[in-house]
Amino acid sequence: MKADREKQKTDFQEQEIAKHIVSLLDQNALALDDELASKLSSAREKALAKMLKPSSTTVISQNGVLKFLGGYWYQHRLLMMLLMLCFCLTVFSMIKNISNQNDLESESGDAYLLSSDLPPEAFLNEGFGAWLSENTQH
Repeated sequence: MKADREKQKTDFQEQEIAKHIVSLLDQNALALDDELASKLSSAREKALAKMLKPSSTTVISQNGVLKFLGGYWYQHRLLMMLLMLCFCLTVFSMIKNISNQNDLESESGDAYLLSSDLPPEAFLNEGFGAWLSENTQH
């Protein structure tokens, strides 16, 4: 209860100070000469025009970062979608290369056996067939 009264008193004091400041500004604004008033008016118009003018997307910001991406940097959904797309394409490419590598290994194994120095009779041996069936099951 006491805090509410103090808050109301503080708010009332702030309102009185603001009214006093406004009255001082109004009195001094009436005392301005025409030349100073026109300069203030033109400065105000320039500031408003500059504020309404769209900024260029290829400018260096005050903290030194080049904004060459324009507004795309702040569109997190678009960036995240592109990142996920790149990730999926990379994973797909890796999986495809792994399956191709397995095919190449089996083909190179057959080519090694066929190009070896063993005579063709060694391939007809029953022990070779058993050895080959055991090693190809892995």
